[in-house]
Amino acid sequence: MQSDTHAGKIRAVFQLIAGILIIIIIILVLQNLLSFVQIQTAPLGWQIIRPPDEVSTLVVINDRVWTGGKGGVILINRSTGMRAETPGTAPSFGYVRQIFRDREGGIWIAHDGGLAWYRDGSWQVIAPASGMPFAKTLSITQGRDGSIIVGTDTDVFAFRDNRWTSILDEGAPSLACADVLLADRNGDLWIGCGLPTHGGLYRLNGSSWSSYSISDGLPHLSVRSITQSRDGTIWVATGFSRHGGAAIFRHGVWSNLTVADGLAGESTRSIYEDTGGRMWIGSEYDGIAVGSYGSWKIVTEKDGLAGYEVKIMTQDGDGTYWFGTNSGLSRAKRDAVS
Repeated sequence: MQSDTHAGKIRAVFQLIAGILIIIIIILVLQNLLSFVQIQTAPLGWQIIRPPDEVSTLVVINDRVWTGGKGGVILINRSTGMRAETPGTAPSFGYVRQIFRDREGGIWIAHDGGLAWYRDGSWQVIAPASGMPFAKTLSITQGRDGSIIVGTDTDVFAFRDNRWTSILDEGAPSLACADVLLADRNGDLWIGCGLPTHGGLYRLNGSSWSSYSISDGLPHLSVRSITQSRDGTIWVATGFSRHGGAAIFRHGVWSNLTVADGLAGESTRSIYEDTGGRMWIGSEYDGIAVGSYGSWKIVTEKDGLAGYEVKIMTQDGDGTYWFGTNSGLSRAKRDAVS
């Protein structure tokens, strides 16, 4: 009798394990089918790639696409679109805000948990560390003198003479955060703060500071992205919720672009100039406007975007476009968005 009871318990355990395994197999099959459907139902020349499930930053380096966001750092094979292994023994990451490749080939990871650096198979945790004046990092750029500049939630630091020092001297404006950094070709440093009520745009020219707000020509105080086009123009994506627009700084004068001018949405999230000179302006909710002054084409999820919020855009060496969105990564061949 006891033997039958014991055998029954063993059968019950095996049945439970078998049931769990069947459920896991079904889930894996469904995930693969969903991935297959996503790729197959994308328009010709497009591919939706998940994971990553959200992409805030990306850099294409050789045959790998480095992506970052809420899920940390995820690498994608540039040719196949399949996930690739992260090289070396990578540290743990918080929310990855920016991945930046310096001119010497080093890869910098700014994330909520600190700052990391990778080169030639080796990782180094820069922050947090003893004696470091910051921990959480939001943005990275490299100055014309080669110095690495890091924006945090309270300050901006430059690495010079083997130490990190704040660049916000007594003459600097009071800024709430440094979500975005751009070192332009003239040597000026641009700093954008994305807070919707305490944001703004700041410019350091040598030792002289300038501040820009709505009264100076910005459509919104929340600055989300800054880039410089090949003709020297500074483009700024601003906005929060359903308000904002793109700001253009040319020859010392500001002008704006909004939905009335052809943008996809008022709240702009990212700006990129492609190899053909076209401007790409990503929105927070409505896809991308691509083109030039007075002539814009709208690209949305129906056209192949993985999500409605376009956070980052770039091209690889073959001219293929990569779009980081709130719902994954999209890849598009150059002639698919002509």
